[in-house]
Amino acid sequence: MANWHGYMGIENLNLSAGQRGTLVTALRALGPGSDPQPARLNHWRTRLDNDAAIFEALFDEDNLTVTKFKQRLGTIFGVSWVTIGSAVQNVTYVARQTQVVTFSRTGTDYLRVALFGGIGATWAESSVEAQGYLLANIAEWESLS
Repeated sequence: MANWHGYMGIENLNLSAGQRGTLVTALRALGPGSDPQPARLNHWRTRLDNDAAIFEALFDEDNLTVTKFKQRLGTIFGVSWVTIGSAVQNVTYVARQTQVVTFSRTGTDYLRVALFGGIGATWAESSVEAQGYLLANIAEWESLS
């Protein structure tokens, strides 16, 4: 098991409120139960509309592959993971590529997941990419009034 301390973002595209709540609860459980470095414990920030969140934690890299994420989604939602499709796009917000995966089922996109800076990124590099994403989408994440 290799660990990656970084930032992961999720965006609801078509999940119901109940499905979204179930997913967020499951994602909040990722990461260590205790750690001398508080930043490694799973914590998150939710977008103003509650349809997206950014998580920071010390994640098990093995659980962050597209296949493992499909398996987790299948378990969470009680569907066969092989029926979940995925499309991968690489986006650079500041200096490193961020893998953005859109998960779909039966022709409908349901969820977008981003590993800011990618698994090879350091904690600081992942943070910079997450901040770049937030700046690019500031109106959705900050009250500008």
